[in-house]
Amino acid sequence: MRQTKIIATVGPASIDTQILGGLVDAGADVLRINCSHVTTAVLAERIDLIRTVRPQAAILVDIQGPKLRYAGEAQTLVDGTEVTFAFSQLGLPDAADNSTAQLEPGQRVLLDDGRLEGSIVSVAKDAITVRVVRGGELRKNKGVNLPDTDVKGSVLSAKDRADLEVAKRTNVEFVAVSFVQRPSDVEEVRSILGPTAHIIAKIERPQALERIEDICRVSDGVMAARGDLGVELPFQVVPAAQHRIARTALRNGVISVCATEMLESMTSSSRATRAEVADVTGAVRDGFDAVMLSGETAVGANPVRAVEVMSAICEAAERDVTLPVIFADANPETAAVTAAASSLARRIGADALLSLTYTGYSARLLSACRPGSLIIAATPTESTARKLRLAWGVHPVVSPRDADVEVSIGAGLTAAREQALVKRGDKVVVCASRLSPRSDADTIWLHTEP
Repeated sequence: MRQTKIIATVGPASIDTQILGGLVDAGADVLRINCSHVTTAVLAERIDLIRTVRPQAAILVDIQGPKLRYAGEAQTLVDGTEVTFAFSQLGLPDAADNSTAQLEPGQRVLLDDGRLEGSIVSVAKDAITVRVVRGGELRKNKGVNLPDTDVKGSVLSAKDRADLEVAKRTNVEFVAVSFVQRPSDVEEVRSILGPTAHIIAKIERPQALERIEDICRVSDGVMAARGDLGVELPFQVVPAAQHRIARTALRNGVISVCATEMLESMTSSSRATRAEVADVTGAVRDGFDAVMLSGETAVGANPVRAVEVMSAICEAAERDVTLPVIFADANPETAAVTAAASSLARRIGADALLSLTYTGYSARLLSACRPGSLIIAATPTESTARKLRLAWGVHPVVSPRDADVEVSIGAGLTAAREQALVKRGDKVVVCASRLSPRSDADTIWLHTEP
């Protein structure tokens, strides 16, 4: 059974109810809505549609964030020449003291996803002069990247705030925050959402990569957003950055997602390239909790087929990979019980682990230990079950909870049987609390299915 989770982006090619259901049936664990391509009203409509078509699916709302775009007229940039851009042309605020932009001579300005490059020569109160290093045609609305600049100010636009209110009102499971640079960016979003949604910080700027340990400590997960990250970092170091993101997340016990162009050719083709298969396999070996499909399912020719291919690649990759026990080694007290349960499962060749959990916390700790066995998370609420759909190796089941822990274990096992997650003769390591149904796991049982 596949342990790496799959996120599929919903778009024009997959908004049909039959295809939407097909994505989940093919293996999509989480459905993503990219707010860069929808209005706030459409966002609410798509959340309602997903809840109607596949209520068990988790929803990820990916807010747009402060993406800079060239707002001037089209022009040709010639190598070696100097060009002056007003702050407003680059999508920057007109800060007279440059306190927000923090631009300085020598910093790079990348345009059109890095195809064009310049170096800042001078900074005025509302404009910069740039020497063109790599020229070409610059058209309106092309992306602007400032890889050397630690841009200050809010990570949220007015639209982002409106989208967050929709996410909060509809109780979506996950919110991805774009262009995070520092922990305070995540905390700003948390102050709006409260405890409702899990926050995934997108790592797509060098500044975020430098602060990834601190960002992991305030986030529920991180995403290796290789699109803009691949623009702002030299292309040859992106694989190492991706590996670092996955391992830092694993060490901190938070969710990790690998995203962007994973099966890009399947936007128009029915099969993946060998390089794409190797890319997905690399993400599985890095230890990511989840891999993400973007245009492949949002605007692709066959969204369901893309999910099927992604699932097949992940399953094949998992047969030949053993992930190191990074989290348990780094967090010996926090992971004491779950690490012991994970170790026992490995030692006896257990078929599954059963975690009784209210909030999902204990199941996520088990997941971070990467036991190699199926993790069944028995929880009494649908919302917690959906939030666990992004955790590596976790298969949530909804079952009632009782003050008597053995009754709760029996209910969890019954729910697991109904979903064919366990069968006669299976060895199951059970992790739960004897003190209180809502307490952290403190006891381990060994159960054999009769």
